[in-house]
Amino acid sequence: MPAAIEINGHGSHEGNPSNTGIINGNGKGRENLSAMGTPQKMDGSPMTDEDPSNALVHLSLDEAPPLPQITHGYQSLSTIIDRTVQSSYGKLLEIVDSLQEGSDAARRKRLLKYLSDTRQQFIKVLVLAQWAGKNADVSRVIDLKVWMDDQRMNYDKVVWEVVEAQRAMVNAKIPNPDLATAVRTLSTGDPHRTSAREYYVPPQPLTSSEIAKTFKNINTLLHIRFNLHDIPPVYFNQYEISSGRVTFTSPHEFELDMSIADEDHSSQLYFIDFRLIFKPALKTLPMDRLRGELEGRGDEILKNKGLVGIYDFLHDFVMTHKIAILRRQFLEMSQGKWSDTLYINMIKRTLVVQYWQGKPGAKNWIEIGIRRGNPEQGVSSSLSFRWMRDAKEASIADIIFDVGDLSAESLLKSVIARHTAYILKSIYRQLHRLPNFGADHLNLQLASDTSSLSKLTVQLTPSRDLTVIIEPITGRFALQRPSHMVIRGENTLNQLPDAANKAHETISKIRFMTMQEEIELRAKSMGWEILKMLNPKLIELKKFFGSGTMYIMYMRKKSWSDNWILAVSLGVTGDYWWVVEINESVRGGWTINDAQRLPISGNQQVTYQFLENLERMVASFITLYTNTRKLSADGIDYRLIPTNNTGAAIMIPTLNINFKALTKSDWGANNLRMSLHDLDRKGNITVLVEGKMKTPMTRLHSADLSAAKSDVAFHPRSGTFIMQFVVSVGSIVTDAITERLHRIERLIGFITTVQKYKLTAKTVTLGKIGFIYNKKPELSAEVTFDGEHEMELVFDTPTANPHRRISSFLRTLLNQRGLTAVVGTLYLTLPLLVALDKIEDSSPEDEVFVLARSSEWYRIEYLKKNFVIDIKLRTRRDSVWWFIRDPMLRSQLQETNHHDAVQRLRHIWMESGLGFEGLKNGLVANKDAVGMVLSRIHTTIMSPEPPEESEIAVMDG
Repeated sequence: MPAAIEINGHGSHEGNPSNTGIINGNGKGRENLSAMGTPQKMDGSPMTDEDPSNALVHLSLDEAPPLPQITHGYQSLSTIIDRTVQSSYGKLLEIVDSLQEGSDAARRKRLLKYLSDTRQQFIKVLVLAQWAGKNADVSRVIDLKVWMDDQRMNYDKVVWEVVEAQRAMVNAKIPNPDLATAVRTLSTGDPHRTSAREYYVPPQPLTSSEIAKTFKNINTLLHIRFNLHDIPPVYFNQYEISSGRVTFTSPHEFELDMSIADEDHSSQLYFIDFRLIFKPALKTLPMDRLRGELEGRGDEILKNKGLVGIYDFLHDFVMTHKIAILRRQFLEMSQGKWSDTLYINMIKRTLVVQYWQGKPGAKNWIEIGIRRGNPEQGVSSSLSFRWMRDAKEASIADIIFDVGDLSAESLLKSVIARHTAYILKSIYRQLHRLPNFGADHLNLQLASDTSSLSKLTVQLTPSRDLTVIIEPITGRFALQRPSHMVIRGENTLNQLPDAANKAHETISKIRFMTMQEEIELRAKSMGWEILKMLNPKLIELKKFFGSGTMYIMYMRKKSWSDNWILAVSLGVTGDYWWVVEINESVRGGWTINDAQRLPISGNQQVTYQFLENLERMVASFITLYTNTRKLSADGIDYRLIPTNNTGAAIMIPTLNINFKALTKSDWGANNLRMSLHDLDRKGNITVLVEGKMKTPMTRLHSADLSAAKSDVAFHPRSGTFIMQFVVSVGSIVTDAITERLHRIERLIGFITTVQKYKLTAKTVTLGKIGFIYNKKPELSAEVTFDGEHEMELVFDTPTANPHRRISSFLRTLLNQRGLTAVVGTLYLTLPLLVALDKIEDSSPEDEVFVLARSSEWYRIEYLKKNFVIDIKLRTRRDSVWWFIRDPMLRSQLQETNHHDAVQRLRHIWMESGLGFEGLKNGLVANKDAVGMVLSRIHTTIMSPEPPEESEIAVMDG
């Protein structure tokens, strides 16, 4: 075409008035009657006296009126060529400026696209130039087309005016004969006289009050009709009666105004007004042919089918109109930025829109149509759509199809957003199943209304991530953070026919290649030695690392021995870290002796902190391995306990050693817990061994105890103890553990005794224990031991302590039978020794002498009285008692029957009371009553007069 053409629809030419007769259709101009024919009479004959054959006016072609010349909107060919050249040159400059950006493939792609687009533009210019040679003929065809359109419009106008005239003649019809009046007149002979004013004088206009009253009456009639007689259907249950009309509302579709012309409830309803209430649509229909057609069809349907019929008619009309609006919107989209990506097709009343045309694989489309209703259940038909994803129907439960505000772009964007979410979710699930991608390595962000905000971020390494997005218009993948590997992966993704289920394989390969480089760079910076030359046999690699391993790298710290290394295996099944023991073969090279996989949780990020923790973890596993091998050789039971914190970055198990098998004693709990901790600067590892007593010392309110070198700590109240060792990686510490356990065994025994007798600990260390065994008065003792000499028992106040008499016996007892026997003796002898001190202190000098023959045998000698009392500790009736007797009783009775002391004590030997019992020749007393009994015996012996009967109180309980 030579230029753009704008047609105004009239075809008239203002500068040529000679053509107005035919163009305007008003019949002016006698010479132009040949185009309209000859007027006819009422009977069909010509209205002239001439021959009918000569009624037409014959005009030659040369005498035809000239056509109107159309020049509006023309553009010169030179202007088009200049603008095309200018545009092509400007785009070429932009291409030259951008050649330094992007990869070679991207630059080639931009250049080829420019050449293709420019070629198409110049082809169009060539076509226009060829048409320019036929400019006169083309211009004449355009003028003729405009003239013909104008004539067609005139004919349509004539038809419309004839129809309007016919419609206006309805009121001019002759009324039917008044048969009723004629019968009455003929029967009675007297015609009914009606005032001429009633027929020929128009009535007075209604006043506002009369109009209001009329509307009120109509409203009342409508209320009565729709509440009693003509019940609206369920889909018309929303209505309002006002201003003499009823307005029915179909939500998101239309409002219909109707009224009545008769009081009879069975009379017809009449169509008043019709309004569309959805967007985008005209709320009020213009007064044109469409409105008239709706009004006429509406009254006819109301007359025949009532409310149900008018609803079905208008409901169907509105749904069809909505589909047409959506189709127009989709067509507008396809002419804009969605060009070449949408395919729009109309199948009957179903609108089919295919999107992502250029994407490989199965097709994707949406179908918008009318869903059938169920009139029996009161469910009407509705506008709905169906989504076909990959040629299979997909769920639309979460897609909002707003039938009240139609927007093709919003609907398509919502569908594409769900499709994008489906693809990204599928990739996320596939990646999440792989060991390489944990939950913290994947971040899925989805948007429900727009797919441009949906993305999947994949953490490849600690410093590199990959963002996967899908372009909403074309459906192509775009990978952000580009690199050489990422660009190749993006091209592969866009060629996959089933990307939702296959994209994870490409992303895994990208991650695998990136991880190799990342580990090596970070490990070198942390002081790890990369063993490039280590190359074990392939059969050994498959045996220990599995056949799924794609790459293995070996590392080692300089502080380790040569036969221990760290191996990293990378493969499709995951990344694994191994502690490997290797040996140098006789023929050269290295062989793998054993490989233990480290229990590293999930897919760890190889950060600097991780490598630092990894060094401690590997050192711990090497040390655990050497010690468990030693325990197995010695036949000692042990068990490795994994850490409870499964979410930790690294997990170091603890070693539980059977306590009894290691120490050949059972004073401790079942297991010793051996754990490994930090490394020092020299690469030595700290080993902690924790144990616990079987019976905690809850009464020992002392702080934590430790040895002089702080290599052993003890907490009395919980009964736990900890030993610390700092050794090189791989050292055996089981022998040192046994030696230290024997050192603290003695302390545990002493503290157990303190716990058993509920003593108050005064001083507790790993070489000394002091305790209070009596509060009022406070009496305390201290036991010292160093493991090399005999134990010593020292009293805090040796001159005032009642046990000073038997300190040597107690020291011997301590070394022979332990602290338990000593504490028991202290408790049993304390009341006795206190009573002996009182007896000795209250007696005149050199009259009473107390002799301790052992800790269980004491003698009181009354020198002037020539009397002796023995106190011995004996067992009687499963209880410990003090036996008090006169060893010289028989000989004294034989010598004289009037011995004063013997006679005086006879009453006591016969007594029994709380805590003591007479034996006729002595008595027994427990530790609580022995002091009182000795005091009475002493008083009796030292008294000059025999006691009265009333002084002897028999205590029976």
